[in-house]
Amino acid sequence: MNSLVENIDGMALEAAWSQFNHLAQLRPVRTEAEYDHAVALMNHVLDIMGENEQHPLAGLLELLASMVGGYDKEHYAIEAL
Repeated sequence: MNSLVENIDGMALEAAWSQFNHLAQLRPVRTEAEYDHAVALMNHVLDIMGENEQHPLAGLLELLASMVGGYDKEHYAIEAL
C-alpha cells in the first residue's frame, strides 16, 4: 500500500467525506441528471475561484472537469469530418 494512504486517519477521512458529501452531493457521472449537477457544481467552483489558479478548490475543479469531460466524450462525441 502507498505510505501516504497508510497515514490517512480513516475517521477523519470519513468525517471530511460526510461533510463534503452533504455540501456537494458529488457522484460518478452516469446519467444526464448527474452530468447537469456536476456541470453546475463545476461552474459554481469556477465562480468561487475566479482567476486564482492556486485557489484551494483547484483540485476539485480538475476532478469535476475530468468527470464532465469523460461524460462529454462518451455521450457528446463530435465526429471527425
